[in-house]
Amino acid sequence: MNLTKGSKVVVVLAVLSIALFLYMLYFRAFIYADMYIAPDDPYGISDIIELLLGAVFILLSLVSGVVSLALFIRGATQSKVLAVGLVVTHAIMYLSFTSMHALAASYGSA
Repeated sequence: MNLTKGSKVVVVLAVLSIALFLYMLYFRAFIYADMYIAPDDPYGISDIIELLLGAVFILLSLVSGVVSLALFIRGATQSKVLAVGLVVTHAIMYLSFTSMHALAASYGSA
């Protein structure tokens, strides 16, 4: 199967998005609890890292949405199908993040 240029971009964005999503959950479950928080501080460096990871994920989601919209308007049929898949993937990750993040946090604190 030969991928068009637009399809390759969608696949790269999907892989980056899923990898970042999984790393955010991994960070929350295994790294977050072990990082230092100074006494009497409301947040620590781990909270800042988690905020930055979330901001990168939102930025990646916006780029994926814009690319998907552009490909859906002007792309080949193969690119349109993959663009819809990318949007669905981001929707699933967005809808499942809260519950999976809470599960990762409870796993890390155990």
